[in-house]
Amino acid sequence: MSINTQTWRPAQRRWTIAEIVGSPQFFWFALGLYLLAHIVLRLWETPNIAKNDVQEAVAAQGWAWGYHPRNPPLHTWMLMSSYAIFGTRLMAHIVLKYLLLGATLGFGYLNARRLISKPQLAVIAGLSMTLLAPFAWTVHTALTHTLLLAAINLATLWAALRLTASRRGIDYAIFGLVIGLGFLAKYSYALFLLPLIAAMLTQAELRQTLIDRRIAVTFAVALLVFAPHGIWMLEVQFDFIHFLASKQHNVEPRPYLADVGLGLGGVAFQALAFLTPLLLVFAATFRKTFGASASRAPSPWETAIIRTIVFSLGLLVIDVIVLRAVQFEQRYMMCALLLAPLAAFAWLARREISARALSAFVVATVAIGALVLIALPARALLAQRTCHRCWEEMATPELVHAMRVAGFAEGTIIADHYNLAGNMRLAFPDARIVAANYEVATPPVRGEGRCALVWNARNAGDPLPAAIVAYLDAAGVEPQGTPSYVVAPLRRSRRMDRFGFWILDNTDANCNSRARPN
Repeated sequence: MSINTQTWRPAQRRWTIAEIVGSPQFFWFALGLYLLAHIVLRLWETPNIAKNDVQEAVAAQGWAWGYHPRNPPLHTWMLMSSYAIFGTRLMAHIVLKYLLLGATLGFGYLNARRLISKPQLAVIAGLSMTLLAPFAWTVHTALTHTLLLAAINLATLWAALRLTASRRGIDYAIFGLVIGLGFLAKYSYALFLLPLIAAMLTQAELRQTLIDRRIAVTFAVALLVFAPHGIWMLEVQFDFIHFLASKQHNVEPRPYLADVGLGLGGVAFQALAFLTPLLLVFAATFRKTFGASASRAPSPWETAIIRTIVFSLGLLVIDVIVLRAVQFEQRYMMCALLLAPLAAFAWLARREISARALSAFVVATVAIGALVLIALPARALLAQRTCHRCWEEMATPELVHAMRVAGFAEGTIIADHYNLAGNMRLAFPDARIVAANYEVATPPVRGEGRCALVWNARNAGDPLPAAIVAYLDAAGVEPQGTPSYVVAPLRRSRRMDRFGFWILDNTDANCNSRARPN
C-alpha cells in the first residue's frame, strides 16, 4: 500500500494593480525611468550648455563663500562637486539637474505619504508634480537655482512634517539644517519658509512644536550653516533692494493704480501658467468628485498647507501694493504654488474617488510626459531654423578646434558673453574663464599659459566687442596682433555661425600686460 504525501505550500498572493501602483518601489522605479530617459535625451540634444548653466560654469572655478551676490553659492558648490565626479563636462551639468529634479519629485512623494493615508493616491500625488509647468517643460531647457529651491522647499516641508510627528532633538536639528541650506539655495526661500511657519502657528497641534524651547536648536543650526555666506554678503555690500526694484518695477513711470493693476494681473497670469497642466488634467478627470462631501474634516497639516499657499501668494500681493512690483515670472511661483498638488490630492483623499478617474489621471500624466519626450527632440531639430542668438546651436566644437590649432591650450579666456564663456569652461577645463558681462572672482592661473579673447561674431559683429574692450581697458591691456575668425554651420543647420578669437602675445597667462608687474 502506498501513501501519497504532498508538501503543503501556502498559496502565493497575487498583487493587484492598485497595490503595485501604490507601492514605494513603483514610485522610485517610475521616477528613475523618467529621469534616465531625460538624461539620455539631453545628452543627444546638444553638446552646448545654455541659460543659467553657463553662468554657473563660469562661477564654479574655485571654492568660495560667495560668487555673485544675486544668488547664494549652494548650487555652485554642488556643480563643483559634480565636476569632481564627472569631470568639467556636459554630463556633470545634466546629472546635477536631474538629481535635483529627482529630489524635488522624491520629497513631493515622501510628503504625500505622510499627508495621504491611501498609498496609491500618494504615489499619484508625487508623480502629479510633473504637471506643474516648470517641471513639465521649463526644467528641461533651463533652471538651476530655482530647481534647487524647489527641492529645498519640499525638503523643508518633509522636515517640518517629521518634526511635528516625532519632536525629537535630532528633528529640530534637521529642520535647522534644511532652513540653512534653503537660504544658501536662493534668497527667495523666505517666501516659502515664512508662510509655512505662519501657517503652522495657526494650528494648535503644530504650534506646540514651534514654541518648544528646543526650537533654539533649529535657529542655531540654521544660523551656523548660513553665517559664512552671510558674512560674505555683508562684505560685498550688494544693494539687494535696488536690484529687486530694477527687476520688478515698471521701466516707464505710471500712476500707482495702474502699477497695482498690472502687478496683480501679472501675479494672476503667472499663477495660472504655473498650474495650467495640473488644473486641466485634475479638473477633467475628477470633475465628478467636486460635489462630493468629505468623509472627515481636514487635518491640521492639510489646513496648514492650504494656508501656506495663501500666505505666500499674499506676500506677492503685498509686493505689488507696497513696492509697486509689476514684473513677475513663472518661476516666482515656486514658493507660492509648489504645494498645490499636495493640497489637491489631500483634498481628494477625503472623498470617494472612482478607479476609472484615477486611471484617467495617470494615463493623462503619462501622455503629457510622452508628449514632452517627443517635443524636446523636435525642438532640438527645428530650433536652428528660427533661433535668434542660437546659443544652444553654436558651432562651439569648431571654435575650440581652431583655437587649439592656433596654439591655445591653457591660460585665460575672456569671452564677451557668459553663454560663450560657459561653453569655453567645458572645452578648456584647465583654463581660467572670464565672462566680460558677468564678472565673478576666479582663481588666477599659476603657471604658464596664454591669453585668448573670444566672441560670437554672428551676434556681436567682427570688431572686438565693447564688453571685452572695457575689461581690457580696466586691466590696462592693449591687444596686439590681429584676430582670427571661424565660420561653421550651426548645429543641424545650413545657417552659418561665426566666431572671432584673438590670442594675445603681449600678455601673460592671466591676461595681464607683460610690461606691468604682476
